[in-house]
This record gives sequence, C-alpha cells and structure tokens, in this order.
Amino acid sequence: MKEGGEILRIDLLLAIVLLVVALTNASDGALFDYSRQFYEEITSKTIVYDLNSSSLDFDRVVVIGDLNLNKPLYNTIKITNSIIKGNISCEGKTVADDVNFENTSFIGNAYLNDTKFLGPANFNNSRFYGLAKFNTSRFTDGATFDFASFGQNADYANSWFDKFGTFYNATFYGDVQFTLSEFNGAYTNFESSSFYGDADFSGDQFGAYATFDNSVYRKNADFHGTKFSNGASFYGSTFYDTANFMRSHFIEDLLFSYAYFNRSALFLNAKFDGPVSFNQSTFCSNANFDNALFQAPADMSSARFEGDLSMNSAKISKMVLDDSVFNESSRLFLGKADINGLMVSWSLIRDKLSFDSSAYPSLVKNYKDLGQSNDANDCYYEYRYLNQGRKPIGVSKFLDVVAWLSCGYGVRPHYTLLLGFFVILIFAFILGAGRCIVGSTELHGWHLALDSLYFSAIAFTANSKGLPIKGHYKYLGIVEGIIGWLLMALFLVTLGRLIIG
Repeated sequence: MKEGGEILRIDLLLAIVLLVVALTNASDGALFDYSRQFYEEITSKTIVYDLNSSSLDFDRVVVIGDLNLNKPLYNTIKITNSIIKGNISCEGKTVADDVNFENTSFIGNAYLNDTKFLGPANFNNSRFYGLAKFNTSRFTDGATFDFASFGQNADYANSWFDKFGTFYNATFYGDVQFTLSEFNGAYTNFESSSFYGDADFSGDQFGAYATFDNSVYRKNADFHGTKFSNGASFYGSTFYDTANFMRSHFIEDLLFSYAYFNRSALFLNAKFDGPVSFNQSTFCSNANFDNALFQAPADMSSARFEGDLSMNSAKISKMVLDDSVFNESSRLFLGKADINGLMVSWSLIRDKLSFDSSAYPSLVKNYKDLGQSNDANDCYYEYRYLNQGRKPIGVSKFLDVVAWLSCGYGVRPHYTLLLGFFVILIFAFILGAGRCIVGSTELHGWHLALDSLYFSAIAFTANSKGLPIKGHYKYLGIVEGIIGWLLMALFLVTLGRLIIG
C-alpha cells in the first residue's frame, strides 16, 4: 500500500510537470494543444545504447529510469523539451561536442560533477527538482542556465566557465555553492537571478565582467575572498540577510547603486582598485568597511544608513558622502582612517562621528586640502571641545578651558570680542561700586553706570594714564589696559588665521 502511494505521488508530479511544460511551449495562446502535448516514453537503456553508437538527439520524450552515462567520452547530447524521471549521472566524463538540455525537467538528481563539457552547454529553462551537482566540472565553450530553476541544493564548487557563464533569471530554491570557481571569457551573467537559500561565491575568480543586477538573496550571500578582475555590477540587488564581501578584491569598476542591504553589509579588508558606486543604496543595518582600501573614487552620495557606518583604518583616496542620510541613532566610525578627498559637509556627520583622537585631525586635514575652511575650523573646534571634556582636572584641562573661552581654540574670533566686552563690564562694575572715579560720589544710577563703563572702555582700548581714577585704583586701569592689549592681539591673530586659511 505504501509503495502504491509513492507511485501515485510520482505520477501526480509527472502530470503537473507535463502540464507546465505544455503551457510553457504553447506559442499560439491555446491552453491545450493535444498535438503538442505528446511525449514519447523511452527507457534510459535505449538512450545509453544510442549514445554508444552515435550522437544523441531527442525531443519531447519522457526518459524512464536512471540515466547512467559511464563512457569516458561522448559526442553531442541533445535531450530538449523533455522529462528525465530518474537520476542522471555523468560524473568524471567528457562530452566532446554540444550538450543541450534546454527546457528539460530533471525529476531525480543530476550528477554532472567533474565533467568536461568541451562544446557549448545549454541548460536554458531547465528544471532541476532534485540535487544539481556540477562541482569540479569545466565548461570550455561556455554554459547557459538562463531561466533555469533549482528545487534543491545546487553545487558548482570548483567549476570553470572558460568562455562565459550565464544564469540570467535563474532561480535557486535551495542552497547554492560556487565556492572557488572561475568565470573567464567574455562575461558572467547572474542578472535577475533569485537565491532562496544560502548563496556561496566565496573565493571565486571572476576574470570576465560579472553582472548581478537586480539579483535577490533571501538568505546569506557570501562573496568573501572573491576577486573581480574585469568589473562587476550589483545594481538594484537586494540582500535580505548578511552580505559578506570581506577580503574581496575589485580591480575594475564596481556598481552597487540602488542596492538594498536588509542586514549587515560586510566589506572588511576589501580592496577597491577601480571606481565604486553605492549611490542611492540603502543599508538597513550596519555597513562595515573597516580596513577597506579605496584606491579610486567612491560614490556614496544619497545613500541611506539606518545602522552604523564603520570605516576604521580604511584608506580613502576620494569619496563622496554628501546628500547621504543617517538614521538618528546611526554612528560613523573613522578611527585611524587615512582620509583624503572625503567630500561630505561637517554638518552632516558632526553628530554622527564617534570620537577618536586620530579621526578628527585627519578630517581637519582633509577639509583643508579640499578648501573647506569653515568645515575644517568647525571640525577642529569640536575635536578640541570633546577632547577637553575627556581630560582629568589639571593644568592641561585649565589651559584648554582658557583657550576655549578666549578664542574658541583659535577658530572663533568673536569669542575674543565677547570676552573683551565682559572684561570691560567687570572693571566698570569695580570702578562704580568702589566710587573709584573722581567726582563719582555725586553720581547715581544710570549716570554712575555709564560713567564707569566709559572710563573702563577707555582703559581697555587705549591707556588709563590721565584718567581721573582715585589713588591705588589707578592700577586697575593698568591691569585692564594690559588685558585689553593681549585680547586685541589674540583677536587679530585668530582673525588672521581664519583669513589666511
């Protein structure tokens, strides 16, 4: 009874597959065309026998039984628009000419690992319901898996694509491994492909231009240690889980514009030799570029960072971060970063930058090199102010407070003017309260206050000699005059520093 149930389920699955294939191949719009739904049933033994004598060419057949291709060398293999109900095995063999399984369904497992495909390999629109094993295989004349679907795990680890490899609009429902594979030749295409399981491209070598535009990764996307020698594009791609590009090497242009990172985006120790663009990308979690090396311009303009952006110990040659958006709780880490040509307004990152004793001076130098003197001064002021708050009480902290109040650490000349006015008020109060001015005993209220303020201002800006100040109070005028000259000199020095740059 159990065996009969299994047969019933297999027949039901086969019926569904036949219906899907029939609908796919319908070109005249008719839902049912019985003339096109006819499938010839043949046994796997018949196919093996035909292959032993000549090339194989079948269309619209249902292969019954496991298809074991055990000869060391085969010629052309063509089984199109068909269904292979059992497993197919061609492990460690060589196919000298074309291989064509276009629009064919593999109900069982496909063991095509360690196989050499010397001619073009066409698996377009093929459907793998079981395991698909192509690991350590070599596609000498290119391979196409456009619109292919993989129901279970697919293994392409240590495989070679010499002329091209294309998986345009392919769908991987299980995990897929391309670990340590090589893609050479004209191009590599994973555009609009969908990965529902883990996608592992770690350690791959992309000698050809690689496009992953609009690809979707539902689980982990692992590209760590991957080398892209001729450019790569992930334009509009979506990463729902962790995107791992640690220690990857991008030799030519790299495009991540309009990409969406739902979780962590890891680019630690990545090397970008060519221009890279993250324009309009969204990082919903942390974006980590620690120790990354940007040798060419990097564009992160209008990117959105909802988590932290970390570029500790990164080397930045030129980067545009203007118009990017940071979440309220986001932090920017630039500890020990080598910053050159970072184009971002200080107002955008002021409240986001995590304090680091090396980051602020590097940013100040960066702003000066870019001619953004206002940003350089504001950054320097913020650095000195925060650093002052972290110092223990002592001489160093006292001197910092004096520098802060007197001239804003040398970048706020109006602080000097305010301090000067405050000094005038203090001495005016002393002169008025002590009735230090000759004839002030007859003055009261506003008259006394204005007289005291007038003589204090003269003592501050000119010379107290000759002022009608009583007795030893004349020394107050001398002290105020000295303070006035010192503050005037400090004001001129601070102002000159700002003007000169």
